[in-house]
Amino acid sequence: LIVVIIIVIILLIPGTTTTTPAPTGPPSTCRIWGDPHFETFDHAFTNNFAEGEYWIVKSKMVFIQGRYMATPYTNGLSATHAIAVGGPFLLGHTIVVGPMDNGQILIDGQPALAGFGSADVAGVAAVRYDDQGTVVDA
Repeated sequence: LIVVIIIVIILLIPGTTTTTPAPTGPPSTCRIWGDPHFETFDHAFTNNFAEGEYWIVKSKMVFIQGRYMATPYTNGLSATHAIAVGGPFLLGHTIVVGPMDNGQILIDGQPALAGFGSADVAGVAAVRYDDQGTVVDA
């Protein structure tokens, strides 16, 4: 009888569930380009010319970091060299996008998209490399 009661109690104990938290605000975008210029989620503009790795987004669900390095074209000032995206929203997967001239796109540390096309990130996200879009500074 005690074993049956223990089994019933175990079956009635709610299990742990994992859910994605609701967004804390309205959808928004930020933009990062060039040497490096930022338009923030609240539409402010800033520039950062120091080399290093910096958080762009660090929330409970989304991690985005940027790497900024000097280039021959920027007279010692930094420019965007790579962007890394990860966090729980990608279920443990990572995407790293390097510069067009000598970088590459990595998905979970493996090279992907050496040319135009798209790649699936384990059914969680898709990465597309193409010639579409607009020039931000134009």
